[in-house]
Amino acid sequence: MLSNHVPSLIGKYADPTFTPLEFKAMEWLDGFYQLEHLLATRQWAIKLAGSNATDALKFAALVHDSERFFPGGPTGTPQNGFDDPDYLIKHSIRSAEFVEEWLQTQNPEPDDVFKRRVRALVLRHEFGGNTEEDILQAADSLAFLSTFDWLVVDWIRRGSYTNAGAREKLDWTMTRIRPESALRLALPLYTEITAVLDNPGSFRMDLAERRALAGNWRLLTGECCQASLN
Repeated sequence: MLSNHVPSLIGKYADPTFTPLEFKAMEWLDGFYQLEHLLATRQWAIKLAGSNATDALKFAALVHDSERFFPGGPTGTPQNGFDDPDYLIKHSIRSAEFVEEWLQTQNPEPDDVFKRRVRALVLRHEFGGNTEEDILQAADSLAFLSTFDWLVVDWIRRGSYTNAGAREKLDWTMTRIRPESALRLALPLYTEITAVLDNPGSFRMDLAERRALAGNWRLLTGECCQASLN
């Protein structure tokens, strides 16, 4: 059951380049079930951008879906599809506003250039735009495919989506990727997650506990274990 999966999650997203601001952001979003997805988005963004990965890109990747952690956000329906622009625009704007307000409370407060770029990236994370914005959108898609097999199964078991509806989400996640390098990375991930979708009953995991682990930044980054290792 779940205990067999814990070792593979401990420190999976550890990175010695995390900044103090990024650690503060993880603390801000601690307990958010999509935090693993955010960490994975940052990881994929760094892989895709290489030496061109800016601090703003890495930070925006880490917080791009932050509004979903706070009640009162926009909601979508299966009938409207996963590419519903009304929902995506509202989601992106609300996330950008939450992030901007949070950054303004930090001491020291980041400079205006950084804050403006982070805001622009979060606003564009669903749609892409220039090269850096396309990278963030692709990293978001890769992170969905690489981390959310359990969530797709949960959707089906809860009756939130049919199998066909969940597959539509996975197909949309693939088709919106623009960089060819990202698409090549996505193909095997798509194969793996659709195999889970084809046989969700074989997915042996406590989904409630898996959801809790996905929001535990200390476990995911290995910070939970530093004291015992030192």
